[in-house]
Amino acid sequence: MEEVYQKELAEAAEVLKRGGLVAFPTDTVFGVMARMEDEAACRRIYALKGREEKKPLQVLVADLESALGLAELGELRDRFLRLAEAFWPGGLTVVVPGRNIPPWISQDGSVGLRMPDHPWLRELLRRVGGYAAATSLNRSGEPPVRTEAEARAFAVDYVFPGEAGGLASSVVDLRTGEVLREGAIPKEALRPYLRDA
Repeated sequence: MEEVYQKELAEAAEVLKRGGLVAFPTDTVFGVMARMEDEAACRRIYALKGREEKKPLQVLVADLESALGLAELGELRDRFLRLAEAFWPGGLTVVVPGRNIPPWISQDGSVGLRMPDHPWLRELLRRVGGYAAATSLNRSGEPPVRTEAEARAFAVDYVFPGEAGGLASSVVDLRTGEVLREGAIPKEALRPYLRDA
């Protein structure tokens, strides 16, 4: 990996480890991240967005191994692996039964996992244990942030330089086979993967 963002990666990782919030230009939209285990930091995300606490945060993962460590897949495992192989890294969030997911992330114990198609972001996640809680950077109900200048208007502790990619991620619930949100990946492309092979 190039040296260009090494300083920024080190600073962003340090902010997360200290319990801060980092805004990051993902392959979809600008996100805001905190360490999943840090309840106070995660609650700051809800406050920053004006978001209801019953709406879960997603969890971004550096790699498939990190995702599998956070999921209790059981009979969903094969379907999950097929989806991950087809669409990760990329704009797909997959909701699955979670393993040891704190209640401030999700009240029902499920977890929405996404592996972003952004090498710097995956490197940052690796530096803080392989994953982090995240959601789009915006006030609830308002359009997502796409530029660094817009991101700097929010009360986060660190803004990683860059511009965001585009559409928000598509969201599927593997437990029900439903597409909850059509975003970067069209419904038609997802549906075959949500049925039994």
